[in-house]
Parts: sequence; C-alpha cells; structure tokens
Amino acid sequence: MERRYNFDFLFLKRFLELHKILYLGQNYTNLIIFIVLLAIGGLETFVGYRVGLISGNFYKVLVDKDQDAFLSTCLESTALILGISVIKSVKKFTTRRLLVRWRRALCTHIQSIYLHGMNFYKLSLFNEEIDNPDQRITADVNSLVTTYGGLVDDDLFLLPIATGYYAYKAYQGAGWIGPTGMFGLFLLSFINKIFMTPVANRTAQLERSEGDFRFKHMNIRDHSESLAFQGTIETELKKTNKSLDKVCTAQENLFNWTLPVDLSTNLFSYLGSIASYLVISIPVFSGHYDDLTNGDLAKMISNNGFVCIMLIFKFSQLVNMTSSVANMAGTTHRVAELIEILTDYCDTPLTVIEDNKDDDDSKHLLSMRGVDILTPKSDVPIIKGLNLSVEKGGNLLIMGSSGAGKTSIFRVIRSLWPRISGTLDQINQRDVFHFPQREYLSEGSLREQITEEAEPSDDPKQEDRIISLLETTQLMNLLNRCGGLDKDPGWNWSKILSPGETQRLVWAKLLYQKPKLAFLDEATSAISESHQEALYNACIENDITVVSIGHRESLRHFHQKLLVIDSVGGWTLTAA
Repeated sequence: MERRYNFDFLFLKRFLELHKILYLGQNYTNLIIFIVLLAIGGLETFVGYRVGLISGNFYKVLVDKDQDAFLSTCLESTALILGISVIKSVKKFTTRRLLVRWRRALCTHIQSIYLHGMNFYKLSLFNEEIDNPDQRITADVNSLVTTYGGLVDDDLFLLPIATGYYAYKAYQGAGWIGPTGMFGLFLLSFINKIFMTPVANRTAQLERSEGDFRFKHMNIRDHSESLAFQGTIETELKKTNKSLDKVCTAQENLFNWTLPVDLSTNLFSYLGSIASYLVISIPVFSGHYDDLTNGDLAKMISNNGFVCIMLIFKFSQLVNMTSSVANMAGTTHRVAELIEILTDYCDTPLTVIEDNKDDDDSKHLLSMRGVDILTPKSDVPIIKGLNLSVEKGGNLLIMGSSGAGKTSIFRVIRSLWPRISGTLDQINQRDVFHFPQREYLSEGSLREQITEEAEPSDDPKQEDRIISLLETTQLMNLLNRCGGLDKDPGWNWSKILSPGETQRLVWAKLLYQKPKLAFLDEATSAISESHQEALYNACIENDITVVSIGHRESLRHFHQKLLVIDSVGGWTLTAA
C-alpha cells in the first residue's frame, strides 16, 4: 500500500526535528552561519528599502530642477546600489555554502545510522515501507536542502518582519486602505492551500517512481553479463518501459496538480502590480496631498507606490513559497521516515549473541544448543533444534541440498536473522571472519582490499607478508594490473575480477587477518580443487578454525565434523 504524504502537522514536526540534525551537536557552526545569514538578510531589507526610494528622490530633484541636490542624490544612489549588489552577492554565496553544510550534516547523520550495525540489512529485509533508501540518502536529501536553501534565500524567516514594516509604511502613506487592501489580496491567495497537500503527496509518489526506475537500470548494469548470456533482453525492455511509464504517469499527475497552484500564484502576483496604484489613488484624488509641491507630490507618489508594491511583493513571496513548500513536504517526509526507522533499529538490536569473556581459555569457539532456524517472515523452522559446537582446530563442514538452509545458519550466527529459541555462544566478533557466498569488494587500492587500511603500516614486514599472500592465492598478476599495492586503479573490483580471482582476493584478506574462527560459504566454488587444498592448508598453518559450507566431497578431507541438513528441518552431525 502506498504511503500518502500531506502538508500537515506531521510535516511541520518532522521538519523541525531535522533542524536538530542540521544545527545541534557537531553542527553548531551551521547555526552560527544561519544567524549571520539572517543578519545579512535584515541588512538587505534595510538597504533595499533605501534603494527603493531612489526613484522618488530623483523625481523630486528633477521636478524642482535642483542641480546641487541632483548631484548628491546621484552619489548617494550609486553608493546604495553598490552596497545592495555586494550584500545580495554575499547572501547568495553564504546560502549556497550553508546548503552544502546542511547536506553534509544530514547525509553524515543518516549514513552513520544506516551503516550502524546491521541496520542497512534490517531495512532491506524487514521493512517494506521504506522504498529506495539509496535515493532517499542521495537525491531526496539533496532536493530537500536545495529547496529549503531557496526558501531561506527568499527570506522565509524575515518575511513576516519585512511584511509588517512595509504594511506600516503603507499605512503612513495611504491610510488604513493601504495595508488593508494589500492584506485582503493576500487572504484571497490562500486558495493555494487547497492544492498544496495533493502536490506534496504526488511529489513523494514521483520520487518513489524515480527511485524504482533508477534501480531497474542499476540492476541491468550490475547483471549485464548474466543478461547477455541469458538473452532475455526483450523481457527486460518491457519491464523497463513499464517502470518508465510509472515515472511519466507520476510526473504528469504532479504537473496536473501543479497547474492550479501556478495559475493562482501568477494571478495574485500580477494583480499586485496594479493594486498599489489603486490604493494610492484614493488619498491623491480625495485632496489629501493638495498642500504638497509638485516635486514633493511626485516623490510621495513614487515612494508610496514602491512601498505598496513591496508589500504586495512580500505577500506574493509568501504565496509563491507555497509551491516550493508543498514540494519540500514530500521529500521531508521521505527523509524523516528513513531517519525514524533507522533510529528505531539502533534502539532495538535484532538479537544478542553471548560472547565468551575469556577467548583464550574458552574451550568452544562456537556453541549452539536447541536453536531453531527460521526465516524472518515465517513461524515454521527450516532447521529444528540445532545443536553443535566448534572447538579450536575442529573444522566443521556443512552440506545439504540447495535451499535446505545452510546459509541460514550463518545468518543467525551473524545476527542477520533473529534467534527465536535456544542459546548461541561464540568468541568475540573481532576474532571472527565471514566469507559470504557473494563477496563484496569496495573501491580502493590492492592493499586496502587485503588489509582494509588505506595507508601502509609502520610494520616494515607488512609488504612482504602481503606479497607472500598474493603468491599463496595466485594473484601476483594483480600487482602489475592495478599498478602496485597502493595505487587506486579506480576499479569496480567485483566487475573487473573473475569470480575465481574475487574469491582468491577474499582468501588473501582472510589469511592476512588470521582470525580464530572463519565462516566460509562456498568459498572455493570458483577455485580449482588443487588450489583449494593449498588455501585450506594455509588456514591450518595459521591456526584458523573454519566452518565451511560446500558441495564438493573433496572438502571433507579438511574438516573433522560433518553437519548434513535435509530439506524437512532435520539434521545429522557426524565425523567427516
């Protein structure tokens, strides 16, 4: 069921909560910059008012034919124009810099909780409401801060003060009819509120469709070779076109609801251009200013016309902001939803693994007693009452048919899936290495892939050790291909390396880290049996106890125990 996002109290609450991330804690500098920006905006309003009176001053000196006053007016006007130009430029620059700092603060916070523990995994596995978290962190955050920055640049927070000031000036020049007439026009513009909620909701729908469309193409890119082998291009074309249709339909729906917003916005904006003269005409034609000279009357009409126009402009700014705020409401809801869910995950850990207090004196590296293995969305165990223990040097091999639940055991051990029953004890996680069936290699140099450190170690023997591991894993050719240990080749390593090379590179990382316990899921499926023997012997030489999942009978030789999983929840544990 699709979520509906509205311009409502929940939006305001979430929007204010985001300000805690933008300004508090380590981001207090952002608050200082924001206050400075408000001060620059106030100065812009003050100088801008003086600039607006320039035409009135020129009308007076020209009508009075006062040459001396004309020269001084020219100098004063030039100074004001230079001042307002500098102020506007500095304000724009400050707003843009603050926008970047907002994005950094918001993205840093989200990434810290998204990549905290297993939150990113929980989100993809357990939550069906949060679509496309990658888009929310990247595109939605950028859209949110960009729109918000535009509103701040348009004096969102100073508008009420500036509007009140110009209303007072309009009252001074045209009496009560000045501000009352302008305010009446503003009240009529509240018709925009009717259209803001549909626009906010359809903006969120469009963002979701955009994310699905981008993910579809990203999926094709990541599996391009498989797709080329399978030859199912026509099917994928139909699916991508279907996803495109959803994007275009969502975009059309948004634009359909934006039309009445734009219509009313433009109508009230242009009505303001004649309303100021209608207001000032009343005291002029009633003889209120008959005692003024021609020069003073021209100056008064110009100044009051400017004040009324500025009052209308300020009201119009508020009206024009409705469209931007409506669009921002959708992205605000999407970003805040993600933060709320991830924060909740941080407060509620999935499961607790009991680590042994003294790893050196512990007899068992891993112990499971009466553990039922269940998928997160099922109440029926796929493996019932599992009991096993792994001692130092006592390698365990897990075998069974595909889909029997072998990898599910590793998921429960790693706390990716909840443990509903039984007890599970293992050594400290820092002494454990997990070798997943689908390896993940991040960007970076060859040294980083093996050591997970960007800079060389102070240990002079580290490089020799890495070279030795590359020889053991038969990856010496990588040194020349990527330009040495420390040069970042800019590769997507998983795309450049073959499946066998990828597995061997992870083996090099495993042997470098020398954990006490390693979980290997089909870790030699793309490696020859002869090289498989060399890698398992290297584990024995480095005192690494392994728990392996595999189908090859040749694996039994490297293990002391064999756990066989059937497809109906049963299991048997025997000597290998």
